[in-house]
Amino acid sequence: MKVAALWSGGKDSALACYKALKHGFDVAFVMTFIWDKQPSSHPLAMTKLQSEALQIPFYWERVNPPYFESYKQAMLDLKEDYGIEGVVTGDISLVDSFHGNWIDNVCKDTGVEVIKPLWDVDRIKIVEDLRSSDFKVIFTCVKQPWFNEEWLGRGIDAQTINELKALNEKTGMDICGENGEYHTMTVDAPFYKKTINVSKFETEKRNKAYIMKPVDLSLAPK
Repeated sequence: MKVAALWSGGKDSALACYKALKHGFDVAFVMTFIWDKQPSSHPLAMTKLQSEALQIPFYWERVNPPYFESYKQAMLDLKEDYGIEGVVTGDISLVDSFHGNWIDNVCKDTGVEVIKPLWDVDRIKIVEDLRSSDFKVIFTCVKQPWFNEEWLGRGIDAQTINELKALNEKTGMDICGENGEYHTMTVDAPFYKKTINVSKFETEKRNKAYIMKPVDLSLAPK
């Protein structure tokens, strides 16, 4: 099946794409929706570099209000213009009662199938999968009171997972950051052809969030 992988550049979208490839799906694009104001935790410059590292074309679609209709039209365009039969999403569970299962609702009646490799998977299993599969994922946005700015640029390793588990037990924080506690970017993974180096970054403090602002990004051989 020819699919597009919905791509924020973070851990969940990358892991979902990886699992889709392992299951034999033909990933034609990594796809990002462009809003008027992009999330600072998922810088577009890094997203484009990820596409180069993957050697999978980067496809972006600008969406405008009304967003539901704009998203639905984007799916119809993918099907009509590129023969896309499905989209892969890194969604784990419902985010909130207002948005519901957004991508499923958007794709309803379009003929585009939604593939959700991480749906309802245990949160600890997801972060353990990242570690055991040799993903290199770094924190690009962390929020108080759970984190301080020293977490920016840290990778998800055994020590990090233990600390996330402890925070979950102490505060109820979602281990995968599904309530916005943190955001990540994937700089290397088994299906990357090259790795991304973040040689220098600045830190921005915005309300209760510390945000990584990459200054020096580059691709390197693996």
